[in-house]
Amino acid sequence: MIPPVTGLPRLAIIGAGLSGLTLAGELDGFAEVTVFDKSPRVGGRITTRTGEDFQFDYGAQFFTARSVAFQNYLKPLIAIGRVAEWHPRVITLGDDRKSYRRDWFEPHYVAVPGMNTLCQLAAEGKNLILDTAIESLEKTIAGWLLRDRNDTCHGPFDWVVCSMPAPQSAALLPSSFTGYEQVCGTTMLGCYSLLLGFAEPLQSLWQAAVVKHSPIGWLAFESSRPGRAGGCGLLVQSTNAWAEQHLDDDSRQVQRALWHELERLMAKTLPKPKYSRLHRWRYANTVPTPKATDRATPEVSPEAECLMDEQLQLSVCGDWLLGGRVESAYLSGLALATELKQRF
Repeated sequence: MIPPVTGLPRLAIIGAGLSGLTLAGELDGFAEVTVFDKSPRVGGRITTRTGEDFQFDYGAQFFTARSVAFQNYLKPLIAIGRVAEWHPRVITLGDDRKSYRRDWFEPHYVAVPGMNTLCQLAAEGKNLILDTAIESLEKTIAGWLLRDRNDTCHGPFDWVVCSMPAPQSAALLPSSFTGYEQVCGTTMLGCYSLLLGFAEPLQSLWQAAVVKHSPIGWLAFESSRPGRAGGCGLLVQSTNAWAEQHLDDDSRQVQRALWHELERLMAKTLPKPKYSRLHRWRYANTVPTPKATDRATPEVSPEAECLMDEQLQLSVCGDWLLGGRVESAYLSGLALATELKQRF
């Protein structure tokens, strides 16, 4: 695949999550951008699944907006009803003490009608090549060539951006990349999401729960989210620590363990679900690690929102650079766009 000649720099973004899509949107008019993703859909962990009349946001559960930049990004989406504040009854479960109400002291938002809407809107009008896993990069005189798992070559591109979890980015980047040690040294943790759909509503005094001292870390009734359709869906998410210990276990064993723990937490025998599905997130959260502070490479710092090697014309962005939140993904893509605009 050879991008059309427009006189603008040719840029490839590998990863169609919010950071990559934000970058693509911000570079409109500054570069000829192509976004690749191994999935047939955009969004990464900001995703929604439907099945048998049930709907589940089984990755990112909500997002907050603490920066002015992200608040401004959300304002028009709130105005048209595609983002709304979520007001569930939240409690803490599983502690040594009795369960207690948990108050949120800042707005918590969800996209409407599903979390994937946030990235679908960001992807509108973008040049997307989906269901295409890029497996290698090659630098040539003409530019960067990207080769996918079917041995198809894409390019050449002047710049390449890795907008994926750190381990996946490390697998593509050359060891000479500025910040390579930081990317390789970033530890990411897994998570399991168990999606349960019931024929009849479950009686509960809460709509979402933060769980302590348990393999389960989070519970949420999907119908409590604004604009949701479908039956009684309950999302069960494991803790990162428990998932790491069981990442390679048989999926049926994992599902049984989470089911039994759910019944213990709810203190009752639950009816057989009408719909049940387990999803494993191998890279769901980030373990903060010290970053390099070499004065010769100021791009790599404890405050780095993105990584850039101007000589190689390679860059990295992603939520994992700033702690793994949805807002982090947006801010990382925005920061890299600002850096690249100064060089185009």
